[in-house]
Amino acid sequence: MTKMMAKETTMSQYQRDAGKSSIQLFRALAAAEIWVFLRQPVMIALTLLLPAGLLAITALAEASFSPQAWAQIAGRDLVAVQCITVYFVALNTLTARRHTLALKRLRTTALPSVGIVAGLLVPPLLVGVFQVVVVFTGLVVLGAPLPQSPLLIGVSVLLGMIIATLAGVVTSGLTATPEKAQWTMMPFFVAVMGAISVLPSVDPSIINVLLAVPLTANGHLVATGWHVGAANTNEVMVDMAFMVVWVVILSLVSWKTFRWERRH
Repeated sequence: MTKMMAKETTMSQYQRDAGKSSIQLFRALAAAEIWVFLRQPVMIALTLLLPAGLLAITALAEASFSPQAWAQIAGRDLVAVQCITVYFVALNTLTARRHTLALKRLRTTALPSVGIVAGLLVPPLLVGVFQVVVVFTGLVVLGAPLPQSPLLIGVSVLLGMIIATLAGVVTSGLTATPEKAQWTMMPFFVAVMGAISVLPSVDPSIINVLLAVPLTANGHLVATGWHVGAANTNEVMVDMAFMVVWVVILSLVSWKTFRWERRH
């Protein structure tokens, strides 16, 4: 029912907006997707409960007087939001639109292919930004010091959103139905959350192995930006390099493997 509603809402919106410019069509598509998102109770629950859960865990079991500990919590929570919300919702949205043939029909409009995909992915990106702001604000309220380098955190958040979204696009090409998305997401989810969870405790000699896992460098850069401490320029450049490499790799793979037709 939800799939058909999404399909009908998106296409009816386009029928009303026929003849408009690409920018207007993009706005119409993004608005239709936001409306569909807001009509799904599961997505609303995810939007509200994930930040609440992360902050509750910190308040009950992780509150600390150490700036470094707070920085590590901030990095982990950022990765959790990007992996659970941005990645999974992007994956689920594209898979659902492809499965209902809405994606194929949207391709017949005047909107470019990139604009179609970008418009469909507006909700997970907006929700991801909202959750990051809520979580970071909540950490400060719970006792975390203010970030020492907001610029590094901003760069990490931006590139992390791009990486998580592109990973969702790539995985959607391997996912036949929205129901199977909860399974196809698991390798990426387990690898990312496992790497960021053990990152603070691993030997420095093997840290680059974990940083090579997507989104792990983003969490590490947030921790560095929150509490610079003994971090040096080389560490920041390594994090940036890993993030840029993943943006390039996932962009190329998604471009080559993206499917408009339903996967059988």
